[in-house]
Amino acid sequence: MQRPDPMIPSKPGAQDTQAMDNRVKWLEALYVHDGRNNPNHPFHHTYTGLVRQYSGVPMSDLCDND
Repeated sequence: MQRPDPMIPSKPGAQDTQAMDNRVKWLEALYVHDGRNNPNHPFHHTYTGLVRQYSGVPMSDLCDND
């Protein structure tokens, strides 16, 4: 049975390393997409508010499919 969302863990806590890794990749993609990797960005070095700002954007629109 497939989980409906690859970022929802199927094990307690942080034991589902695949789901946790997917979350890290998603946040990093949002960080770069938002331009926060630019030192002149007002929120450079912060991830605050990214998930809320991009909550409706599919991961495929922001990430390269490795």
